[in-house]
Amino acid sequence: MKKIVCFCVLGLLAGNVGVHAQVQKEEVKSNAADSLAYQREIELSEVSVVAAKPLIKAEVDKTVYNISDDPDSKTNTLLEMLRKVPFITVDSNDNIKVNGSSSFRIYMNGKPSGILSNNPKEALRSIPAHTIKKIEVITDPGARYDAEGVSGILNVITKGAEFEGYSADLNTMLMNKVQVAGGYATFKYGKFSLSANYSFSHYMTKIKSESFREQYGDPDETYLNQSSSQKIKTPGHYGGLEAGFEIDSLNLITLSGFLNKGRDKNRSDESYSMESSGHIPVYTYDQAQDNYNNWGNSSIKADYQRGFKRNKKEMLTLSYQYDYMPNDVDAFSTLINKEGDSPSLGYLANHNHQFNKARGKEHTLQLDYINPFTKRHSVEGGLKYIRRNNNSHAISEMKANETEQWQPSSFQPTLEYDHLQNIMAAYLGYTFNNERWGLNSGLRMEHTWQNVGYKQGNGKDFDYKATDWVPSLSLSYKLSDHHNLRLSYNLRLRRPGINYLNPYVLINGGSIRYGNPELESEKHHRIIMTHSYFTPRFNIQSTFLYATTTAGVGEYQFLDDRNILNHTYGNIEQVKGVGMGTYIGYNPSAKTTLSVNGYLSYIDMRVNKEYQELLNNLKNTGLAGSLFGNFSQKFGDGWRLVLSAGCGRQEITLGKHPELFYTYGGYISKSFMGDKLTVALRGQDFLQPYRKANSKQIYPDFRLTQKQRYYENTFGITVSYRFGELKESLRKVARSITNDDLMKSDK
Repeated sequence: MKKIVCFCVLGLLAGNVGVHAQVQKEEVKSNAADSLAYQREIELSEVSVVAAKPLIKAEVDKTVYNISDDPDSKTNTLLEMLRKVPFITVDSNDNIKVNGSSSFRIYMNGKPSGILSNNPKEALRSIPAHTIKKIEVITDPGARYDAEGVSGILNVITKGAEFEGYSADLNTMLMNKVQVAGGYATFKYGKFSLSANYSFSHYMTKIKSESFREQYGDPDETYLNQSSSQKIKTPGHYGGLEAGFEIDSLNLITLSGFLNKGRDKNRSDESYSMESSGHIPVYTYDQAQDNYNNWGNSSIKADYQRGFKRNKKEMLTLSYQYDYMPNDVDAFSTLINKEGDSPSLGYLANHNHQFNKARGKEHTLQLDYINPFTKRHSVEGGLKYIRRNNNSHAISEMKANETEQWQPSSFQPTLEYDHLQNIMAAYLGYTFNNERWGLNSGLRMEHTWQNVGYKQGNGKDFDYKATDWVPSLSLSYKLSDHHNLRLSYNLRLRRPGINYLNPYVLINGGSIRYGNPELESEKHHRIIMTHSYFTPRFNIQSTFLYATTTAGVGEYQFLDDRNILNHTYGNIEQVKGVGMGTYIGYNPSAKTTLSVNGYLSYIDMRVNKEYQELLNNLKNTGLAGSLFGNFSQKFGDGWRLVLSAGCGRQEITLGKHPELFYTYGGYISKSFMGDKLTVALRGQDFLQPYRKANSKQIYPDFRLTQKQRYYENTFGITVSYRFGELKESLRKVARSITNDDLMKSDK
């Protein structure tokens, strides 16, 4: 087994309090036992106070990172800030993991966000960090959360209109590969509040790859060499609008809407050559592909919150949310310089066109009630209904030369597919807290019924019903003011979404890809132990995990009887794993902060019984993990230096064996006009023209090795400007819709 050796920066964020007078200087230590702190200097006539404000806070079921209190949020995107959040890692390809797993859900303001979950990299890259208040990493979701999101929930809390007055921010990022421009504004007057934000982003990259595939079943077609060069452009829009009206001290209404849309443009030039087992040429051809993907999510939501005079913490919340999610693919490919032929190329004509119009519509209605009836005891309960309608209408066309008219392809010429899913849920929860002990317990019932129908194309209509009982239990103990222990058990579900279910066949170079409409939900049993230790200068949080999964959804590949490589999904995985995640921070001075985020896991993965014959008892075991470090140094006159670096190995799958990756970056910034204007020079992976990524795949009927080069070295400038004045805080709806019942599909 290959060992992973990484270099990182070790340290921590923390703080102390110092008082400086004309004659003497006295240092006063803060008792920030429950959080990590950074230092903010406040001038008060002849006295200068260095006050500590929490950046990180550990609660019974989650860890909170206060992004708005981090100076880096002035110039960073939300994706960049995630690298500093405990238990979250962002690799060199901007793939996000929570506790070492890519199976998690993303919320916005306590509500599941299709905007962020469907296109996490693009969406988070387009959101300026200064519009975000905090990030909650919920590793032990209770009964009131949907059972989806195996490794937990990432809850993004926006600033909203939380103060009296107005404030606005303008920002821009001008780099060679990434451009972002946008603004944020918030306003509150009396009982009315309003906040809005918008940003436009444009992301560009180039990827070159070479692969070699050895096929075992047919001596006439044994060795396939492939090379490709891709240029990808992703312009995107992200915006949100939220309004609130406080009817009286007991009644509050909020309305909000969010929009995220983009268009991926992918130009690819590829070359293929096949040889027999005796290295005799069989065929060669070049292929030019132009793929366009229009994706997006629009969301509107209404919340009503009712308080009670007898108990200010007793609360009833009624919420409604509607989401609309288009995802259109328009793909063109042309074969050039073709020599030789084979039945395995039967799905490819000289000119090919595919179009898939996919839509998702979702209605959610939710009722929540919480009653902390004593200082130590609290109960909660609720009901929820989701109606999710996904459909896909696809066509596939081909022609021999450019002058001909398009003709229906013999390979799935048309497909019209509808998937209607209904989910009814109910939950009850109980919480106990005293000075030392804490208990969170709950039980959730989720009943699912769905219908799958084919209006056109090959496929069999079918229905599906299931009822899942989902328990959760978390026990915490406070060893001292600095030490906390937590032990929890939970059952988590993963429901396959439309990208996994859609049987639409996409021709992708030398292979085809399609979904599986007969996929069933996964069940993951997890036991977690968490240790937290806080002092004013040192902070460490560690998580230990044991998890098992049966009938897990995974991607697999196989060569069919025509020697065509198929990519699809199945309930193929039986998984057992252990893991450990650690966040460490250290603050040697009021102006210097260091932190380390790491995760290491060992996974034993075997093929499910139903697929043992097809995949020949395929299995895989190995380590996966990552290690990231951040260093920040504040100088005089508003100067600041930030450096980051990381490395790791991605998770294995049944057939994939990834290798080591690494990344690094940094920036230097200068603040002007009382910190209202901030300018930064920044770079990411800028010391070499490209970054390498190698991997291999091993299946019963073939073996593939791949070498990739990512031309993603970025450098440029960011500018942000803040103006306005805010004075007092405003109540916000405390609970709202949380749809976390779908598998996240990485783009």
